Amino acid sequence: MNNGMTPPEGELIDASDFWDRRNKPASVAAEVADAGAGGADAAHQQVPAPPFKRLLVANRGEIACRVFRTARDLGIETVAVFSEPDSSAAHVREADIAIAIGGVTSSESYLDTAKILEAARRVGADAIHPGYGFLSENPDFAQAVIDAGIAWVGPTPESIRSMALKVEAKRLAQAAGVPLVPGAELAADVTDAQLTDIADAVGYPLLVKASAGGGGKGMRVVESPADLIESVETARREAQNSFGDSTVFFERYLTGARHVEVQVFGDTHGNVVHLFERECSVQRRHQKIVEESPSPGTTTATLDRMYDAATSLARQIGYVGAGTVEFLVFGQGAEQVFYFLEMNTRLQVEHPVTEEVTGENLVAWQLHVANGGQLPRSQDELTSTGHAIEVRLYAEDPANNYLPSTGRLAAFGIDAPGAPHCREDTGFAAGDEVSPYYDPMLAKIISHASSRAAAAQQLAGNLRSRDIAGVVTNRDSLVAILESEAFASGATTTDFLDLNAELLSLPVITESERERALIAVTLGIDVSNQLDAPWNDVAPFGWRNISAVPQRADWAFNRSGESVEAAVVSWPSPDRSGRVTLRASEAAAGWSGKPDGISYRIDVLESVGTTEGAQRHVTLRVSLDGISRVYRVSSRGDLAWVNDGTNSQTFRSLPRFADLDLAAAGGGPSAPVPGTVVSVEVAAGDEVAEGQTLVVLEAMKMEHRITAAAAGVVDEVLVRSGDSVDAHQVLVTLQ
Repeated sequence: MNNGMTPPEGELIDASDFWDRRNKPASVAAEVADAGAGGADAAHQQVPAPPFKRLLVANRGEIACRVFRTARDLGIETVAVFSEPDSSAAHVREADIAIAIGGVTSSESYLDTAKILEAARRVGADAIHPGYGFLSENPDFAQAVIDAGIAWVGPTPESIRSMALKVEAKRLAQAAGVPLVPGAELAADVTDAQLTDIADAVGYPLLVKASAGGGGKGMRVVESPADLIESVETARREAQNSFGDSTVFFERYLTGARHVEVQVFGDTHGNVVHLFERECSVQRRHQKIVEESPSPGTTTATLDRMYDAATSLARQIGYVGAGTVEFLVFGQGAEQVFYFLEMNTRLQVEHPVTEEVTGENLVAWQLHVANGGQLPRSQDELTSTGHAIEVRLYAEDPANNYLPSTGRLAAFGIDAPGAPHCREDTGFAAGDEVSPYYDPMLAKIISHASSRAAAAQQLAGNLRSRDIAGVVTNRDSLVAILESEAFASGATTTDFLDLNAELLSLPVITESERERALIAVTLGIDVSNQLDAPWNDVAPFGWRNISAVPQRADWAFNRSGESVEAAVVSWPSPDRSGRVTLRASEAAAGWSGKPDGISYRIDVLESVGTTEGAQRHVTLRVSLDGISRVYRVSSRGDLAWVNDGTNSQTFRSLPRFADLDLAAAGGGPSAPVPGTVVSVEVAAGDEVAEGQTLVVLEAMKMEHRITAAAAGVVDEVLVRSGDSVDAHQVLVTLQ
């Protein structure tokens, strides 16, 4: 299906893809207008339409959706592949054609070359885009695609092979005269004793890193010899599960550096350019969460040398397509130095940052170059304008060791008319399920403004305004980072979160704002119930023989990183004015609520009827002690969320009466999230110490250690290696 958009052969069409700036489909003509408004020269954005008729994206989530948008604008039909958990995912819904490849885990689906190629054959795809992660840097997969007579949208297998294995990449970089971080290669049959000797030679602290991958997978910091062997084993398992290659190597862990990368692009005609730099220093678990351009702390002289090093390396290996050369930058001013880290032979997660400051569409460039075309711009024609910042929104709890969060997204998006506009790249929508089998990233939110301060403010405001319900996210920690003095000063080294650990649990919403939102959501749900009550024609909602008895609602909310059953709200329903009280449960230490009450008055401004999967949405003006504000209240199941145009907050309603069976159930250490048992470290009868590892669980491509809360004796082990477990399932019982 080409929707009549495929142009005659050789005709030029615009491919600027400013759809992303609007976050909705747009016509080519509208995109040209946007390009002019954004400062990009539309004439330079025109590239020959690729001859591909049907493009399969061998990936999932937001990157598949991102590639589909550009392909659609170029008149190319799109094909999605999907595993069993992804059968109703956003990338499946967005593609023109979707084909099941089966399997649950990555290795059973998106990492299976045979399944991907068979899917391409069945649907007649004439091109494959790998996205990032999975098979994107697998040279054997690239060669298999080419051998199958399908166009490969990426670098040559030879280039991938030389750079994808980071050990080989370091050799090539060293030969090119690029300084390297001290490290060591590891043979496949290296013994534990040899590992210890090699680590001593490299020096502590050190990093164990996967040779075949990235994104923080297969990477561990080792502070001392006592942690070395276990860290190597864990990194190898994660590398094998994520990339199909368990090879790891050692690298000295250097703190106080900036992580700065250069975007490079090459074509089959020998042309290579850079599209400036991105700084990606704010990281958790060695995975980037904030990326920006320009780098706030790298000097012009250092950047010029890095641009030269990056493009020289790309030329040396005859690089074709999009690639990123990553560096560590130390020091300031004339004393600043840099070291080569690695080259990623694919489109980076953070590529929208470069697109925003340059006005270029890197996916359109990829498709054009894969068709044999020359680069759309020369180096002299490329410019960087303004400042762009991207954050990665994850389904995880930063205050709880980044514990992944799974479940159905009851709400996901912006419903506040005055919210600051930002580009959003996502593979989720309200109602979608967040699976434990894949990376927990929900979306990338990108701001672009004239200055760094303006971009950070715009992005923080956008994040605050988002309705997110159903899973725990890192939204509050991202806002805290963007609004912190440390970030504003540009002091963004790779140990940023170690030095500013309070940002992971810092409340970004004041107690007063929380209390007012609690009252607003309670009154809003009450109004919804009144409007939906089937007996409205018989008796008024809330009618009682004894009018003095107030209504009551119990709520739980997330406060400073810990979910507490904190709020009991009482009010004289169904009155539209009166006095409402808030009192805290015993779990809400440090918060007293409003036990003496606060006067309220509500006016219903809008009521939208029940829609599929959600209850009524109510917009009301709430006056509390004479201070009036408009709130929009929505709910689904036991979740309710309220947006005041500046902040969005989510609450969970609690049952009025506890389930005594649950209290008496007992048990032992349980799975915090759904996942797969990697290994069982104990057996029945073993004596264990407090903090000792009992079971290792893999969820969302990361390992999680289930430990003993106190010393004891193992009574029974309830799982085996390879078992799939649900959240809260008891794994081991202890005496």
